[in-house]
Amino acid sequence: MTRESIWLRPVSESNVGRPAEWSRKQITTAAITVAESDGLAAVTMRRVAAELGTASASLYRHLATRDDMIDLMVDRAFGEYEPVPLTGDWRADTVAEQLQRLRYLRSRPWLLDAVLDRPAVGPNVLRLFEHSLGLLAAHPAPGSSKMEAVGVLTGMVQTYAQNERPGGGVLDEDFMAAQATILVRAAADGTHPHLAAALAGPPPSTSEAGDDRLARILGLVLDGLLPDS
Repeated sequence: MTRESIWLRPVSESNVGRPAEWSRKQITTAAITVAESDGLAAVTMRRVAAELGTASASLYRHLATRDDMIDLMVDRAFGEYEPVPLTGDWRADTVAEQLQRLRYLRSRPWLLDAVLDRPAVGPNVLRLFEHSLGLLAAHPAPGSSKMEAVGVLTGMVQTYAQNERPGGGVLDEDFMAAQATILVRAAADGTHPHLAAALAGPPPSTSEAGDDRLARILGLVLDGLLPDS
């Protein structure tokens, strides 16, 4: 049976017995404390209840499942997010905003895990989505195209953040060194002419930092999705 989102349910689902001991806000705070200490996987009903000094059964007066708790955590975290100051340039502001989100996710690894696993929409997430669409308000593209553009860029940033984790993603230095060796050998074996031609071209600029490179790529993707004319 599909359960209704926590955002579509009353704050307290049960009025049976004594009043609920803990509020959603207190439960969410405790859950985030656990996640920041030990990661998202450590966030369970039992662990959060222990953080509050109570039994896990008391949490079910507010939450139906662990997913409800994750949704509350994500929305709380994005409620603390501060967008970048605007310049009036919709393209530059959109790219800058995505880089700001990247930095925010880097500072909260548990949040990245949560949005990749469960991209729920709560009040604060909606506020940020509205902000992202507002950055594109001056562009003549239809709203559906703008929503697609925001979705694509957001997905790129989240994937980039996931992959750059030290020792845990494709940007791990040892992994990248091994991949580079494989590519060079493949280019030299005579059976991959297009790869050989690509590698024979000018190398990437060594002066371009990782985030600068990402910003350039995000801008190119945005230009393709929302061309000026």
